[in-house]
Amino acid sequence: MDNLDRVNSIYKSTIEQVLIIESCKKDISMQILMVRGEKRWALIQEFLEHDLQKHMLLDQAAVVAINNGADEIIKDLENLYQHTKGPDLITKIRTEYSQVEKFIKLIKKGRKHKDWLSFTERRAMQEISKFVLEQAREYNKL
Repeated sequence: MDNLDRVNSIYKSTIEQVLIIESCKKDISMQILMVRGEKRWALIQEFLEHDLQKHMLLDQAAVVAINNGADEIIKDLENLYQHTKGPDLITKIRTEYSQVEKFIKLIKKGRKHKDWLSFTERRAMQEISKFVLEQAREYNKL
């Protein structure tokens, strides 16, 4: 039982860190809605980098929970990732952060070498922008 107490403590600490990240994302989202152009791209990138940190923290929490048989924590995390497809919790979380990493990489490339982007990459950047703008609107409703 002592081991589960430690796992629960680690999870609680992780959730506190995630809440801080979510608070930062809310602040950034307000700024995203107020600016345009290159400044907006910098904020979108920052928003996604915070999202990546969140998924990485939750991945670590999931590994600890699974390795220690903390079923309640696993259920909690499964609920957070119920929208993501994958055979197991770890795959779902890693799918999320892999996708966010790809978004960040494309944004960095687009910000640095806009003329080098293919039509598909430019279109993907537009979709990423729409996606983050929609999330920003949702954050500002809270």
